[in-house]
Amino acid sequence: MIARNQIFVGFLTILVVVLVGVFISKNEALQAYREFNEQTKKVSGVTYEIGIDESATEAEVIEVMHKMTHQKVKAEDKWGAIPMISDTIDAVSEIIESSNYPHKEDLLEIVKSWKHGDFKQIDEDHNYFWEYQDGTVGKAYGVLNKTEEKTFIVNNFGEEYLPR
Repeated sequence: MIARNQIFVGFLTILVVVLVGVFISKNEALQAYREFNEQTKKVSGVTYEIGIDESATEAEVIEVMHKMTHQKVKAEDKWGAIPMISDTIDAVSEIIESSNYPHKEDLLEIVKSWKHGDFKQIDEDHNYFWEYQDGTVGKAYGVLNKTEEKTFIVNNFGEEYLPR
């Protein structure tokens, strides 16, 4: 009788563990789905042109660069987006190179890495701009994976802006 009870208790334990595992897996999947949708949704203030030239202030350049990072970072909130493409990167780079901005060297270092396709620190770049702008909501906490970034691009700029 004791062996039978032990087998029954063992079976119930395994059943509970499996059911808890299924529940947790479903909960984690739901959380991941919500996170994906939150990070890739259409944001307000999307523009396709940088809208600045050599007469731009440092704050205006930082505003543009900040919006460019939105297609690549995870953040609580994102306001505005500009495509992170070679045309926009080159235009911003030229403006910075011809400037006398107080943070010129920092900005050139960031845009140089972008020109080389290096976005490993894009969340740090975002937060540099965010802090410069005295941000209170929307600090980046990670980098979008390739699928998330592609979905963000399609949702905000259109398929024609997908990298080739």
